Amino acid sequence: MNKIEAVLFDMDGVIFDTEAIYLKVWTEVFKKYKYKMTKDIYISVMGRGRNNVIKTFLEAFGKNLPITQMYKEKDEKLSKIIKYGQVPMKDGVKEILDFLKENNYKVALATSAKRDRALIQLEMENIIEKFDAIVCGDEVVNSKPHPEIFLKAAKKLCVNPKDCIVIEDSAAGIEGAYKAKMIGIHVEDLKKADNDILKYCHRSFENLLDIKAYLSKNIDR
Repeated sequence: MNKIEAVLFDMDGVIFDTEAIYLKVWTEVFKKYKYKMTKDIYISVMGRGRNNVIKTFLEAFGKNLPITQMYKEKDEKLSKIIKYGQVPMKDGVKEILDFLKENNYKVALATSAKRDRALIQLEMENIIEKFDAIVCGDEVVNSKPHPEIFLKAAKKLCVNPKDCIVIEDSAAGIEGAYKAKMIGIHVEDLKKADNDILKYCHRSFENLLDIKAYLSKNIDR
C-alpha cells in the first residue's frame, strides 16, 4: 500500500450495526402499506443517500408508493430505536480506533447519515473524540458512489486522498473510495463481497478485527 496518513470510516454497517435494523424497520413500514421489501432491494440502496433511495423505491414499487409518509414513519421508528440505545456497535470498533490513534493516524467519519443522528450515536458510545473530522450526508451535494464525501473528509484532515484508506460495507461506498483515488477496504455486513465490490476494493474482510490485524502488518508511514 501507499504511505498511509488517514483512515476514513463509513458509519452504518461499519461502526454501528444499523443496516440490519434499517432493513427490519423498512420491512415493517412496507408491510403496513401492503408492499414487500426484500433484502436485495434494500442492499441495492445501502449508502446511496435519501434521494437515491427514494428514486430506487419508486422505480421498484411504482410511482404511487406513498414514500414521503413511509419515510416519515421509518425516521420516527429509527429515532426511537437510537434514543433507547438499541443500535449496537460492531465488533472491533474500539480496538481499531484505539490502534489508529495510538499510532498517530488521522481518523474521519464519512457517512450518508444526517449529522444530528451521527453525533447522537457517536456520543452515546463515547467514541466521538476518536474522529478528527466528521462529514455527513447533509453536508454534501452528491451521494455515494460520488467521491465528494471522501474528498471533503480528506480536505478536512489536510491529507492527500491517495494517502487515505476508506473502510466501507456498501458497494456504493467502495466505488466512491475508488473514484476518490483512495484505498477501499470492504468489511462484510449485509453485503458480501461480490464482483461489483471486488473490482474496486483493495481487500475484503469479515470484520473490523481482521482489518486491524491486516493494517498493523501492512500500512506504512
